[in-house]
Amino acid sequence: MIESNKTQTLALKYGLITFGTLAMCFSILMFYNPEQVTDWTKLSIGCSIGLTLIVLNILFFNNLKSVKVNHSRIVYEENGEQKDVNWSQVTRVGRIRFVTPVHYYARIDGKLIIFTTETRYGYSKIGTDYFSAIFDHSKMGAIIRTAKEAYGI
Repeated sequence: MIESNKTQTLALKYGLITFGTLAMCFSILMFYNPEQVTDWTKLSIGCSIGLTLIVLNILFFNNLKSVKVNHSRIVYEENGEQKDVNWSQVTRVGRIRFVTPVHYYARIDGKLIIFTTETRYGYSKIGTDYFSAIFDHSKMGAIIRTAKEAYGI
């Protein structure tokens, strides 16, 4: 079984709330800095970015999981117990576009699960200022593609 990268999963889980809190704190500190002119636009932009990151973290925190996949099943942890699910029970699986490193989502029993691939070097990115194309070359991506074709997901 191929396991997703736990470091990337934890970094995404806790990185959003960390950067959101820092953005809010620094914008408030800049607002109250006595050496600078009080500027409401910097405060509102910094706080809105921080608040957006915190809200995204609240929405997706429980959905970000570390999974193990092979050609017949997907294993993930929920509420401290391992859930072993056959690919035929997965209603939808796909890749989240335009996000690097590559992230996948799966809908299992009505629940959304977001997970990363097993390595951070398993993709190629070709991009300009206006367009970006990301190609997944990881082993997990190949297994997910074959499972989608085999089970008609």
